Amino acid sequence: MRHPSQKLSFSILSLLLLLFALPGWALPAVAPSCGCVQDFDFVVSYLERNLPAYPRDVTAQTRPAYERLKRRLRQGASLQSTPTRCLPILVAYVEFFRDQHTTIAGSAGVAVNDKDSLAVRRFLASAVYQQTETVRLQPVRSYPLAAIEGRYQTTDSTYQIQIQPARTRFRDFVGVVVQSRTPLWAVGQVKLELKQLPHGSRYRIIQYNRNHSASYLGEIRQVQGYLRGTSWQKLGVPAAPPRITDTLAYRALTPATAYLRIPSFNGGLHAQLYSVYQKVAAASPQNLIIDVRGNGGGSDGNVAGLVPFMFTAPFQDDQLEEYYVTPDNVQRLAEHYRGMQRDSVSYGAAALQHVRSTLRWLQQAPIGQFLADPTALLKTFTGVAARPNRVVILYDRGCASSCETLLFWAKHSAKTTLVGENSGGYVGYGNVFSVPTPCLGFVLTSTTMRLPNQVSYEAVGVAPDVPLGLDEDWLTQAKRLIEQP
Repeated sequence: MRHPSQKLSFSILSLLLLLFALPGWALPAVAPSCGCVQDFDFVVSYLERNLPAYPRDVTAQTRPAYERLKRRLRQGASLQSTPTRCLPILVAYVEFFRDQHTTIAGSAGVAVNDKDSLAVRRFLASAVYQQTETVRLQPVRSYPLAAIEGRYQTTDSTYQIQIQPARTRFRDFVGVVVQSRTPLWAVGQVKLELKQLPHGSRYRIIQYNRNHSASYLGEIRQVQGYLRGTSWQKLGVPAAPPRITDTLAYRALTPATAYLRIPSFNGGLHAQLYSVYQKVAAASPQNLIIDVRGNGGGSDGNVAGLVPFMFTAPFQDDQLEEYYVTPDNVQRLAEHYRGMQRDSVSYGAAALQHVRSTLRWLQQAPIGQFLADPTALLKTFTGVAARPNRVVILYDRGCASSCETLLFWAKHSAKTTLVGENSGGYVGYGNVFSVPTPCLGFVLTSTTMRLPNQVSYEAVGVAPDVPLGLDEDWLTQAKRLIEQP
């Protein structure tokens, strides 16, 4: 039902200063009839009309700063003509709101075949390539492993960069190309821009892709030489460990402990998930590790099937959901329902019925109000499975939205232990839908409901009962914990 994007709140001041430092920011340009400023106006208008966080974040106290931000960004947007230069402006506006799910994503741009010499020559002569920032490489130094500075490469060795200080008021470091196996990048060009966050090894990173289009990677941590969540690692460190499998799987780890890997709770996976849940129930393991690392959420209905394995006493779901009733939000839900109808087997009859009834009362509800579903009944969980005897839920910062619903429900269980690190904190708002911008092909994803009981966890996340260290494989630690006497 709710699906996050990988973004975290960040400094508006830093982003504004970033905009003024971008190559070409101050160059005069004739605004096109459909370009950055039109997309900016669309995003502003859409979020002011429809975003549940807007009434909370734009108050009498914050409105002067909000209006100043809009004026400055719109002026900057009027000077931009390419998606690469427009994206930071739109991100700066969207990030004003404390809503982790609401994001703006840029176009991937046009792919360039770097094996085609003619295509390469054309690309090197293009404005996109010519506008890429170039800086002087600083002398090579030896840095501690924990330092952000140093030489990095991608896991496939396509690029080698040097992260070096480039401190201004908008960034602290840049990743400068040292070697490139593709002719689309040259030595000295800026591949990454990094802004260090107050709490140590976290950085906000903008990456320029193979075709020089820009992507905001979000809040990234440097851990033991790896930029977690990216393909970058320091030279000389061991190859990054294999990614956690993205495949739904259930298997025995030991005679006493079984392992259930759930990479997503996407609504379209309902049939597959419940088929696996039935296998778990039939196997009746003594201990069960549920691994939801990197699970970005989906449908709470797909989480509910796990409750019997954790159940120790009846409890009520205290997750209050309030829809923000606007014509656009109702239209997005109606479009989603039509898509569900085309794939009814995957979603299941219960989900279809729920959305249909929600649409029915929303279409009659007064506009501009936050309303709970008047037909909804307070859900009480009473089902129980005799086994497993012990449950461990293994999660990381990538567990978000509906995945975090699992964590809230698990807190009602006396036999379940949460292990890992704080979850993503995508819990104050939800029910996301996307719309395209009219000109440059951006995709605006925004929420349509708020969860007032969980807003305090937004961007903070759910803390584990047992934090895990980074010096040993997490699954190994979880298995030892669940099997200890």
